[in-house]
Amino acid sequence: MIPAAWIALFAPLGGVLLIALLGQRISRFHAGLIASGSTLVSFVCSLIAFLALLGESPDERAHYSTLWTWLSAGNFEFGAEILVDPLSVFMMLVVSGVGFLILSYAVGYMHGDPEERRYHAYKALFVFSMLLLVQSGNLLLLLAGWGLVGLSSYLLINFWHVRSTAVAAGKKAFVMNAIGDATFALALFPLIQRAGSLDFRVVFQDGIAEKSSPVAVLIALGLLGGAVAKSAQIPLHTWLPDAMEGPTPVSALIHAATMVTAGVYLIARTHVLFELAPDIQHLAGILGAITILVAGLIALVQTDIKRVIAYSTMSQIGYMFVAVGLGAYGAGLFHLMTHAFFKALLFMAAGIVIHALSDEQDIRRMGGLARRLPFTYRAFLVGALALAAVPPFAGFFSKDSILGSAANAGTLGWALWGVAAFGAFLTALYTFRLLFIVFRGELSAFAREHLHVPGFECGLAMAWPVGLLTVLAVVGGFLQVPWGWTLVDDWLHPVAESAEEATGVTFTFSVVATTALALAGIALAWRIWARADPLPERLRRRYPWAARTLEEKFYFDAAYDRAFYEPSARSAALALQYVEEPVFLRSLGELGRGVRSLSGRLSAVQTGSVRSYALALGAGAAVIALVFLIVS
Repeated sequence: MIPAAWIALFAPLGGVLLIALLGQRISRFHAGLIASGSTLVSFVCSLIAFLALLGESPDERAHYSTLWTWLSAGNFEFGAEILVDPLSVFMMLVVSGVGFLILSYAVGYMHGDPEERRYHAYKALFVFSMLLLVQSGNLLLLLAGWGLVGLSSYLLINFWHVRSTAVAAGKKAFVMNAIGDATFALALFPLIQRAGSLDFRVVFQDGIAEKSSPVAVLIALGLLGGAVAKSAQIPLHTWLPDAMEGPTPVSALIHAATMVTAGVYLIARTHVLFELAPDIQHLAGILGAITILVAGLIALVQTDIKRVIAYSTMSQIGYMFVAVGLGAYGAGLFHLMTHAFFKALLFMAAGIVIHALSDEQDIRRMGGLARRLPFTYRAFLVGALALAAVPPFAGFFSKDSILGSAANAGTLGWALWGVAAFGAFLTALYTFRLLFIVFRGELSAFAREHLHVPGFECGLAMAWPVGLLTVLAVVGGFLQVPWGWTLVDDWLHPVAESAEEATGVTFTFSVVATTALALAGIALAWRIWARADPLPERLRRRYPWAARTLEEKFYFDAAYDRAFYEPSARSAALALQYVEEPVFLRSLGELGRGVRSLSGRLSAVQTGSVRSYALALGAGAAVIALVFLIVS
């Protein structure tokens, strides 16, 4: 089991090194096979680790393994140490399994790109970074994986670096995540001061800090900052929609199974520390609920097919934050898994549409594609039904597990339930708005001119991962049925004991109410967008301020520009004008001109005449002799 876990971790890194060392001696296609194949090795080894743990009693399912002492500083030693337990294996299976499907899809999607080898290497590096994050046996190694995930995402978002928009999006993601990385790192210092270690076995013991003490609050707040940034929750969420500048498989990898779920994993892994600061844990749930609402409203007016799905990612991660913020770790992680299935499916299906329309992403130029892309339409429909939590698709079971837990959590829980239930309505509304605009109605003029469907809509490399994810989006929810079939909760129980869900009348009310709201959202979307109703334009004319607010994304970007970017840019301009240019650039320029002038004069003396040189030597000797005579 332990050797398999190490192989699972290092297999993608081996793929990166192999692609880099072979370079152009291998084809771009074979580079993709190496990247996806190494991820498949990770999945198989993760499955071996899962089966090995399954054969043990629940109390014995935690195994640490140290490869070497990674860092030693005074009395502190930190090992390159991994932990194989139910939570890490659960995440390993999701990351490597869905990651393998996305990397296989990317072989077809990126075919013909001149930098395809570099792309596949970056993708494999991303998978390694995420596996390092979820397998780490101490918080310092987890922080290293955390940083590598941020670096990998920057490289992937900025992959098409000839585009100024991609460069700006990569920098924005890097800066936003760096803020969270800093708060995460700062949280480790009081832990070291209290525990003398960052090993999970030490920092998760009782007595590290008193409940609700300032130290406990600071530690939890720092960890929450890291989780909020990585998972694109308010207020550190603005990088995620811009990350759509990367290739579509990047969007699927970052926004489905991996990077954005890291914050949820961090809270679940360090739940002991969050439970010492219940106010901060509840703050995580409140931020998640706000993100559900804000992201759902913004998604209603987006016109980029990938950005709509990106905002839905923010919203669904918000549900996971609500769950872990209320202590329902199993429900949150269950939704993490099902979300990986249907969100990767939606991004991949959107990628097929974008490919077929010559890289067009504006949904206003689409329409009527269901007849021309029937396979993609059916796959997208399944993903949309799962995202909208319509029974019996996967999202129904996982989202209702979260809502049931919220309904059982008192006053705060019911408040979050109300927001999340309205979020279910919004989710169905914007999801089926997207589906109806893109696939229903008559074929648009742009599509008639630019649509090209070679053979079976897409190549086999793109088709089979989409088909498999379609099946998983249908059946994946049956791993945990709220009426007594709780495999995920039971599996994770030794690591994080989840809060109980509501039962009886309360749970029935929650399920019926949220399902009705989801169906109402679908019906309203049909009423407005599937029948070419002019209602949106009438609403826009009647409430222009509301439309403008949503289109400007609640002015978060504008506020950050005014609060941070513009003062920094003005300060830099003033420093350049009054400090750098007069003090450094001009003085160095004058010094350079003086040196050039002196060297010019000296070069003039170099006449090449031997008699001139002899005269100069004689004069110099005479001056030296005269000086000696005077001194003596």
